Amino acid sequence: MIGIGFDFDHTLGVDNGLERQALCAYAEELGRPLDPGDAAWRTRLEALLADFRADATTMDEMMRRFAEALGARDVSAERWRDICYALVDTLVSPVDGARETLAALRARGVPAAILTNGWTPLQQKKIARALGDDGLALRVLVSDVLHVVKPARAAFDALVDALGVPRERAWYVGDNTRGDVGGALAAGLRAVWFDWEGQSYPQDLPPPTLRIGTLRELETLIENSIAP
Repeated sequence: MIGIGFDFDHTLGVDNGLERQALCAYAEELGRPLDPGDAAWRTRLEALLADFRADATTMDEMMRRFAEALGARDVSAERWRDICYALVDTLVSPVDGARETLAALRARGVPAAILTNGWTPLQQKKIARALGDDGLALRVLVSDVLHVVKPARAAFDALVDALGVPRERAWYVGDNTRGDVGGALAAGLRAVWFDWEGQSYPQDLPPPTLRIGTLRELETLIENSIAP
């Protein structure tokens, strides 16, 4: 029996830049509105979020830097967090085929889990919104609780433990070539590159074990893996 781990963002669900949009909404609330078409500000916000997601800075420090960039005072990490939560229902949706694929795995008794970078309360809310009961039935591993960020091997070690299958029978499905595919391969897992957005694959990385364009293609993998 195989076990399958999934990335969440841009693999099972999309959030349409929720955290960045929450920063913009907070800036407007603070009386420092940002132009959504301003590429320089977009890059700046993404850089702040990238450091936070990579555990290179805390949420409080990210918001301190955000306030400094805006020239604003009394900026609260708690307020930004609440704005993020409020946007979940509006911005988060499942990737096509996500619920059906998870239901097919469950029906066949295939162990499945989610391994995602991010902060647990928001990721849990996004997963519940995008996947409903199919998501609630999964074990969810988030980097802030693991204290390790993909592509680190320890993140994938935790996934193997959660799946309860031998490492060589563990597959990981994700859209990010380095964090998902490269990390899984380096940790000894089989890697499925979910190339649904037409990205090019880096030439300096080993090729994925499998490349798919839709999640429903995983059903063939499952059938072949459990066939007598």
